Amino acid sequence: MATLLHFLRSLGAILLVGFMLALSGLGVLRGGLWLLGASPVSAIFSPLYVQVSRFLAVFGGGSSAEGMVAIALTVSVVFSLLFSLVAYKRSQRSTWRLALTHSTVAKD
Repeated sequence: MATLLHFLRSLGAILLVGFMLALSGLGVLRGGLWLLGASPVSAIFSPLYVQVSRFLAVFGGGSSAEGMVAIALTVSVVFSLLFSLVAYKRSQRSTWRLALTHSTVAKD
Protein backbone atom coordinates (compact mmCIF):
# COMPACT_ATOMS: atom_id res chain seq x y z
CA MET A 1 0.00 0.00 0.00
CA ALA A 2 2.86 2.35 0.79
CA THR A 3 4.35 1.67 -2.65
CA LEU A 4 1.07 2.63 -4.33
CA LEU A 5 0.85 5.86 -2.33
CA HIS A 6 4.46 6.68 -3.17
CA PHE A 7 3.75 6.03 -6.87
CA LEU A 8 0.59 8.19 -6.86
CA ARG A 9 2.37 11.01 -5.06
CA SER A 10 5.19 10.91 -7.59
CA LEU A 11 2.70 10.76 -10.45
CA GLY A 12 0.91 13.84 -9.12
CA ALA A 13 4.20 15.69 -8.85
CA ILE A 14 5.09 14.72 -12.43
CA LEU A 15 1.70 15.96 -13.64
CA LEU A 16 2.23 19.29 -11.92
CA VAL A 17 5.83 19.67 -13.09
CA GLY A 18 4.93 18.80 -16.69
CA PHE A 19 2.03 21.26 -16.69
CA MET A 20 4.05 24.10 -15.19
CA LEU A 21 7.05 23.43 -17.45
CA ALA A 22 4.97 23.54 -20.63
CA LEU A 23 2.91 26.52 -19.49
CA SER A 24 5.95 28.54 -18.51
CA GLY A 25 7.76 27.62 -21.74
CA LEU A 26 4.85 28.73 -23.89
CA GLY A 27 4.39 31.84 -21.77
CA VAL A 28 8.04 32.80 -22.11
CA LEU A 29 7.88 32.24 -25.87
CA ARG A 30 4.75 34.32 -26.29
CA GLY A 31 5.84 37.03 -23.84
CA GLY A 32 9.30 37.25 -25.38
CA LEU A 33 7.87 37.65 -28.86
CA TRP A 34 5.46 40.29 -27.56
CA LEU A 35 8.30 42.24 -25.95
CA LEU A 36 10.45 41.98 -29.05
CA GLY A 37 7.45 43.12 -31.11
CA ALA A 38 7.55 46.41 -29.22
CA SER A 39 11.26 46.92 -29.89
CA PRO A 40 12.98 48.47 -32.92
CA VAL A 41 13.11 45.04 -34.58
CA SER A 42 9.33 44.71 -34.51
CA ALA A 43 9.17 44.17 -38.26
CA ILE A 44 10.64 40.71 -37.68
CA PHE A 45 9.05 39.65 -34.40
CA SER A 46 5.54 41.10 -34.72
CA PRO A 47 4.50 38.60 -37.43
CA LEU A 48 6.02 35.77 -35.37
CA TYR A 49 3.94 36.81 -32.37
CA VAL A 50 0.80 36.83 -34.52
CA GLN A 51 1.59 33.36 -35.89
CA VAL A 52 2.27 31.90 -32.43
CA SER A 53 -0.97 33.43 -31.13
CA ARG A 54 -2.90 31.94 -34.05
CA PHE A 55 -1.28 28.56 -33.47
CA LEU A 56 -2.27 28.61 -29.80
CA ALA A 57 -5.78 29.82 -30.67
CA VAL A 58 -6.30 26.72 -32.81
CA PHE A 59 -5.85 24.49 -29.76
CA GLY A 60 -7.85 26.77 -27.49
CA GLY A 61 -11.02 27.18 -29.55
CA GLY A 62 -10.20 30.77 -30.44
CA SER A 63 -8.36 31.81 -27.29
CA SER A 64 -4.58 31.62 -27.21
CA ALA A 65 -4.56 31.43 -23.39
CA GLU A 66 -6.83 28.39 -23.50
CA GLY A 67 -4.57 26.92 -26.18
CA MET A 68 -1.59 27.29 -23.86
CA VAL A 69 -3.48 25.47 -21.12
CA ALA A 70 -4.61 22.70 -23.51
CA ILE A 71 -1.05 22.11 -24.73
CA ALA A 72 0.28 22.21 -21.15
CA LEU A 73 -2.30 19.61 -20.05
CA THR A 74 -1.34 17.37 -22.96
CA VAL A 75 2.35 17.65 -22.12
CA SER A 76 1.67 16.82 -18.47
CA VAL A 77 -0.31 13.70 -19.45
CA VAL A 78 2.53 12.58 -21.73
CA PHE A 79 5.04 13.17 -18.91
CA SER A 80 2.93 11.07 -16.55
CA LEU A 81 2.62 8.25 -19.11
CA LEU A 82 6.39 8.20 -19.59
CA PHE A 83 6.88 8.20 -15.82
CA SER A 84 4.45 5.29 -15.47
CA LEU A 85 6.31 3.34 -18.15
CA VAL A 86 9.63 3.92 -16.41
CA ALA A 87 8.17 2.89 -13.05
CA TYR A 88 6.71 -0.27 -14.58
CA LYS A 89 9.98 -1.20 -16.26
CA ARG A 90 11.87 -0.53 -13.03
CA SER A 91 9.56 -2.85 -11.10
CA GLN A 92 9.96 -5.53 -13.77
CA ARG A 93 13.74 -5.19 -13.64
CA SER A 94 13.79 -5.55 -9.86
CA THR A 95 11.48 -8.58 -10.08
CA TRP A 96 13.77 -10.19 -12.64
CA ARG A 97 16.78 -9.43 -10.47
CA LEU A 98 15.07 -11.01 -7.44
CA ALA A 99 14.09 -14.07 -9.47
CA LEU A 100 17.61 -14.43 -10.84
CA THR A 101 19.13 -14.07 -7.38
CA HIS A 102 16.67 -16.57 -5.94
CA SER A 103 17.38 -19.14 -8.68
CA THR A 104 21.15 -18.90 -8.23
CA VAL A 105 20.83 -19.33 -4.46
CA ALA A 106 18.62 -22.40 -4.95
CA LYS A 107 21.22 -24.03 -7.25
CA ASP A 108 23.99 -23.71 -4.66
